[in-house]
Amino acid sequence: MPLRNLKIETSVQKERSLPNFALCEFARATKDIVVSVVTALLVAFALVATVQPGAPEPPKFKSDNERRIWVLSTLLPWMEQFRERYHNIPRSDGEFLRWLVIATQRKRALEIGTANGYSAIWIGLGLEATGGHLTTIEIQPDLVREAKANLKRAGLLDKVVTVVEGDALKVVPQLDGKFDFAFIDVGPRVMPFFEAVLPKLSDNAIVAVHRPPFEGALKDYLKAMSEKPEWVTTVVQTGAPTGIVLSARIKTR
Repeated sequence: MPLRNLKIETSVQKERSLPNFALCEFARATKDIVVSVVTALLVAFALVATVQPGAPEPPKFKSDNERRIWVLSTLLPWMEQFRERYHNIPRSDGEFLRWLVIATQRKRALEIGTANGYSAIWIGLGLEATGGHLTTIEIQPDLVREAKANLKRAGLLDKVVTVVEGDALKVVPQLDGKFDFAFIDVGPRVMPFFEAVLPKLSDNAIVAVHRPPFEGALKDYLKAMSEKPEWVTTVVQTGAPTGIVLSARIKTR
């Protein structure tokens, strides 16, 4: 009798466990579906976030001056809405770079870190005035496409600015000729890029580096440049939290 009771109890326990098992399987399946949906939404959001919405398209311009006014008053302010997303320089730094290129009559410039083309437009506007040209390098294909689209809107693509896709550490050594201006905007790890650019710089070259807005930024770079007697280095503040580390090459005896 006890054995029969034991079997009955076991049978009842099995019968009761079936709904629980099914419920667990349903929960697991539901969880997998939810995870898949959330993952898909996050991927979709990331893809949308990499595209700048509502880009202004340039009208037909009567002159280059009219085009430049449109770039300064319409295109660049629109791009400035996304500055944090692309880690662009602030407008005051862009204005300074344009002025610097014109004031020092730079002709052949190199930029490392194109992003969406914001700083390339400022440098390009300066080189347009001096009759110069900018080669800008970006490693991310999506950003290359965005930069080309923005530079085309600015009327600078290929005419004044050439966008090169690739790793700057590999691309720069393959470039022909010398550059009299370089702008490096890659975050805190600057020295490897400076060393790659160095053999390509002219005797009177100027190097500008975007300084991120946090304490101690570019400390190692500033120390290294202070130990190079052929370079005079200073930090330029344009009123923004960021800065431009500016180095000019000089002749040493």
